[in-house]
Amino acid sequence: MNVLLLSQLFSKKGGGEYVFSLIAKNLVENGNQVWVITNRIIGEKYPVNNRIKIIFVAPDLEYRGGLPPSALVHLRYIVNAVIQGLKIIKKEKIDIIHSNNFAPALAGSILSYFTSKPHIITIHDVLSLCGKNYWKIWGDQIYMSKFSSLLPPFLDKLMVKLRCSCIHTVSETTKDDLVSLGAKKPIHVISNAIEESDPIQEMTNPLQFVYVGRLLFSKNLEVAIRGISIAKKKEPNIKLIIVGDGPHKNILQTLTSKLGLKSNIEFKGHVSEEEKMRLIANSTALVFPSLCEGFGLVILEAFLQNKPVMVSDVRPSSDIITHEVNGYVLNPYDGTIWADCFLKIISNPQEAVRLGKSGNNLLKEKYDEKSMYKKIISMYIQYTTPYQA
Repeated sequence: MNVLLLSQLFSKKGGGEYVFSLIAKNLVENGNQVWVITNRIIGEKYPVNNRIKIIFVAPDLEYRGGLPPSALVHLRYIVNAVIQGLKIIKKEKIDIIHSNNFAPALAGSILSYFTSKPHIITIHDVLSLCGKNYWKIWGDQIYMSKFSSLLPPFLDKLMVKLRCSCIHTVSETTKDDLVSLGAKKPIHVISNAIEESDPIQEMTNPLQFVYVGRLLFSKNLEVAIRGISIAKKKEPNIKLIIVGDGPHKNILQTLTSKLGLKSNIEFKGHVSEEEKMRLIANSTALVFPSLCEGFGLVILEAFLQNKPVMVSDVRPSSDIITHEVNGYVLNPYDGTIWADCFLKIISNPQEAVRLGKSGNNLLKEKYDEKSMYKKIISMYIQYTTPYQA
């Protein structure tokens, strides 16, 4: 099968982008041919594979910790992706178009209209349904323009009305949100996956916890920081490593300083993939108190390293984590509950090991890349003419 993937970022740095790169990898490993139209990220290393043809369109981008590109960047991508896509579809006999998020989805919709090729849109989350003030608070963040808070709610509603054969999403939570938003097309829920590899052999620090992700208000890190502050009274050397960057960083650093936690909380910023996995392996558990997610890929990365995960009692995190089976599902607003959980994990390291192994088993059973590929290719086949794989 000849597949055209549209994604502004084709990288392992962001959850949605990582999943698209994994889809491409598995497609070519199973004999398919893939073309990718993307913006080049300055300094990014791209896969070298004669079955993956990467077409870079203007402009080149700097990685901004997962913050969205500007409206002008979106517009330039759409125009350039349509121009290049029309050439590729005609020349390479593309069977299906698969797009990732809004600008690629609009480009894919236009390409589908002019070529009659089936088009699948991937939507990871619907942030407009994460609370009525979500985009207002987003616009109030440092480095964010007011315009950035006005456009997304409109785009969320528009995206489910674009020309496509179906919508692919990553959790039942997002499916429910898409239905609420008025989606009429078939919705396929195919859970995220990560590449198979062995856990890192790293000594665990029983007092160390780790967060990995963007630093946004919706990630709700304040509850974990307050939990560390309370737990510190019994465990003075407790530590939380925060990996990632974002517009909420200054507020989190101010809270850390106000609570006297500079020796307990370390902001690492962006780190390499190798360092990220080493920090997860070195910690006793992953902290993930987010209030709004499409899936939360880092949960699977923690499972890979045999680590339990502390999550907020919010779907889909609470669908992935079963309380006291592979992690802990906690009240997202009560720092005392998080503190109690920190202390419980510290005082019973063997329990943390058991939960982490349970998570690793779940990863192998439900979230492996081979299973994801089979579901993706089955979806493709449903909307294309029969072919021999």
